[in-house]
Amino acid sequence: METDPDTDFAEGSVVVGVDGSPSSVDALRWAAQLARRRSAPLHIVHVLPSPGVYLSEAAVLIQAQFTEKLESDSERMLRRARELVSAEFADVESTSAQYPGPPAAALLDLSARAGLLVLGATGAGTVGAMLVGSTGQRVANHARCPVLVCRGGVPPAADDRPIVVGVDGSELSLHAVGVAYEYAAVLGARLVAVHAWGPAQTVQRYGAFRLVDWSAVEAEERALVAESIAGHSAAWPDVHVEMVLEQNSAGRTLLEYAGQARFVVVGSRGRSRITGALLGSTSQNLLHHAPCPVMICRGRGAGPDSGLDGDVWTDDSV
Repeated sequence: METDPDTDFAEGSVVVGVDGSPSSVDALRWAAQLARRRSAPLHIVHVLPSPGVYLSEAAVLIQAQFTEKLESDSERMLRRARELVSAEFADVESTSAQYPGPPAAALLDLSARAGLLVLGATGAGTVGAMLVGSTGQRVANHARCPVLVCRGGVPPAADDRPIVVGVDGSELSLHAVGVAYEYAAVLGARLVAVHAWGPAQTVQRYGAFRLVDWSAVEAEERALVAESIAGHSAAWPDVHVEMVLEQNSAGRTLLEYAGQARFVVVGSRGRSRITGALLGSTSQNLLHHAPCPVMICRGRGAGPDSGLDGDVWTDDSV
């Protein structure tokens, strides 16, 4: 089913941003597949650049012609996206809409009602295919719903790889674990709960390195992981979960397991980060280098720590 609403879409939809880049086409396929498995509507969006401020009549006329061309290209892009969904995911209910920019602000608005926001790792015109575009980073930093940044190409038709979730005991990590369980249940996937701990973390908590009782530390770290997954295991008893503990950096360990993952789920920052709105270094590392999609979870709703400040909403460098 295809519709063309103005800007409205169903609460809890899987929302995907398209911009004509190969990465956004991959994201569209990921979004449609997840919408199908979640029995959720799919909302396809394209965000126009922000209008500029022009002082001369000639500049205003040129801008009007340019805007008309952008809107026409956007409509064509959305039509092609709907055609792809109709051809490959005929059972997915889809809507589409064009939104005014700036892109990050528009997508953040949409995240307040979306169940999942899906983006390509690199946008049209982005320099450096290995790096996530600035729009993706801003949205992952501040979205009110989980954000899946699609790396590693299109989803395979048959996929027996596990979902990997990073566990560190923080509140956002616990939220990420819950989201990972939900998707594991929906997709019929195994779940690998990965917790990495190292001397630097341990010394902060225990003092002098050589006085640390490493067996006691490992027991505590294992208990942390068990506690983090216990409630979710009870809620999703059919999900098979494997606990992995490694004495290593979180970024390095998760990248290792990402190589064999369907996708990786992490909170936006870990327990060792100073309280703030920005992604932690582990999340940033995965967004830039993971060989598979990365799902960033912040939690629903905006609060004092939401990071939704003026700079996020007005900056146009996306």
